[in-house]
Amino acid sequence: MSEHPKGQMDNGAEHDELILEQGKRIRALHEIISRPDLTFDEQIDETLRLGCAILGTEIGKVGRQDPENNISEFLNTIVLSELPAKRGIVLPLDKTFCQVTFSSPEAIAISHVSESKFKDHPAAEFLGMQSYIGCSINVHGKKFGTINFSNRAPVDVQFTEADKDLVNLMGSWISVMMERQLESEELKKSKESAELANEAKSVFLANMSHEIRTPLTAIIGYSDIALGISQAEEQRIAALKTIRGSGRHLLHLINDILDFSKIEAGELNVEKVPTTIPNVIQDVSSIISGQAKIKGLYFDIAYIFPVPKRFNTDPLRLKQILLNLCSNAIKFTNIGGIEVNISFNENQNNLSFKVIDTGIGLSTDQMNKIFEPYQQANANTSRKYGGTGLGLSLSTRLAKLLGGKLTATSKRNVGSTFIFTLTLDEESINQDTQYLNSYSDCLTESETEFFDQLTGNILVADDESFNQDLVGMYLEDMGATISFADNGEQAVKEALKGNYDLIYMDMQMPVLSGVEAVVKLRKANYQGPIAMLSANATLEDRTICEEAGSNDFVTKPIDSEKLYDVTARYLTPKQTD
Repeated sequence: MSEHPKGQMDNGAEHDELILEQGKRIRALHEIISRPDLTFDEQIDETLRLGCAILGTEIGKVGRQDPENNISEFLNTIVLSELPAKRGIVLPLDKTFCQVTFSSPEAIAISHVSESKFKDHPAAEFLGMQSYIGCSINVHGKKFGTINFSNRAPVDVQFTEADKDLVNLMGSWISVMMERQLESEELKKSKESAELANEAKSVFLANMSHEIRTPLTAIIGYSDIALGISQAEEQRIAALKTIRGSGRHLLHLINDILDFSKIEAGELNVEKVPTTIPNVIQDVSSIISGQAKIKGLYFDIAYIFPVPKRFNTDPLRLKQILLNLCSNAIKFTNIGGIEVNISFNENQNNLSFKVIDTGIGLSTDQMNKIFEPYQQANANTSRKYGGTGLGLSLSTRLAKLLGGKLTATSKRNVGSTFIFTLTLDEESINQDTQYLNSYSDCLTESETEFFDQLTGNILVADDESFNQDLVGMYLEDMGATISFADNGEQAVKEALKGNYDLIYMDMQMPVLSGVEAVVKLRKANYQGPIAMLSANATLEDRTICEEAGSNDFVTKPIDSEKLYDVTARYLTPKQTD
């Protein structure tokens, strides 16, 4: 069929007829693309049907072309014959005329292939088409595909410039509509993603409320019990142990949230210091074995020897990853237990920690969620097992910061295996690496360290009396003599008139803050060591304290070992007879 506006008439009349006919075509196209009852796909199909009728072809097609992979894929197709051209067909691009159209800046029209310059093109034989007209489709400034019309026989009347203009118009309309559809889809995905994120954060906040209130309930309740005058010593000790355990659990939750926030802001730094595996594993085991025992589970450590004796990493962050993985395993295991395997691949310089449990396991869909922040396997998981949904996401990011990766495999009702693989740096493997070859080697490396008693005078400046008492008791146990100041102003006066080997200065105090007090002391030419005490553990806070003139930094809640390490730098070990 052909509706070409051609005939034997004078040039003026012919020109007017061409304009009139082209106007009819454009109106017909406009009617299709203006129909609100048609979907975008249906509008394309109707456009292709109109094109076939106007141009006298049996096939109309919109396709996607990928030159890099030599692909020409059929998307929308209209076939007015028995030809098997349908959506989803993929052809080699270099054997189609779409290759020519896709690479051309303008429409291509071939009225009779065998009598054209394209007669030897691979498409002439491969497809058997004798007429073809098409143009490229651009989406957001990039070539996406083509719209084209073809026939197995030459068209009755040769294609004209008006035909090429019409095809170009169709291609432009499809380009615009595809861009709008993509934008609409992206907007929809963005909205859905935002809704899911908000939902996840809402669940996270609800979980956090539960997670924080649970240890607080124990802390407050058992404090009341411990203060009761009728309580036996055994009950009082048990209550205090519960308070300590609940406090540590609460601190762990808060640290996870703060660490995740620091990573999100790009502010979490890791250090690389010589580290021994047995010391890290001993610390992990001392915490996790107790949790396992309470649930009646086994907790085993298995070395696959040899493993490096020492390597460079951040032991605190390595411990944090392993504690998260082991605590998760304990949480989701009711029968059996947990095993931690440690092995070293010398060829790849990879140190691996496998945490294997016999727990409830995960489906493939659940596995895809658990490494995302605020996510757990499902809502029932949150209700039944608790948790913040940050542990695995945080561990994954910490693993990356350490130069490693975290992977997992799981099977429902069988168990899960989480693997932290750490690639050792050159310094770790190029210093005549020594190896642990047996469990006795591990025991030697992880022997308990005994702290020496210290001697010296320390000033503790803190506006909270309970903090003074707590820090004072820690320091007195170390052997030091303690004096106190209630604010920064008192601390400055006391420091300048006293003789102190070390000052512990709280960062935030009334009258004069700890930072202001340090600045004032340094301006007064005070040379003694000052260590800051602060619940603010950010890099920015540390930097502020260092710039003020402090020598060290201890975070609250106080870790007794960390407090000893800092104190021992400035005090003298006590002489023993």
